[in-house]
Amino acid sequence: MLTEDVLERISYVLGIYQALHVLFVVPAQADEWIKRANAAALFAGGSALDRMLGGQMSDLSAVRQYLDSQRGWG
Repeated sequence: MLTEDVLERISYVLGIYQALHVLFVVPAQADEWIKRANAAALFAGGSALDRMLGGQMSDLSAVRQYLDSQRGWG
């Protein structure tokens, strides 16, 4: 059985995936963006994946919120 923590993390990852594929029509661009260095303050020159791998739920949430704001949802 999956814990509530694991389910929440899965939800964030799926939301990030969905947001990327809305923002980038070409799937390869969505897949590459997450690995690319980013000048936004949230990422401080690192990639979104680096931030997501920080280990905290707040890291996943921050990336999701950033992408939602890029979609005009934030």
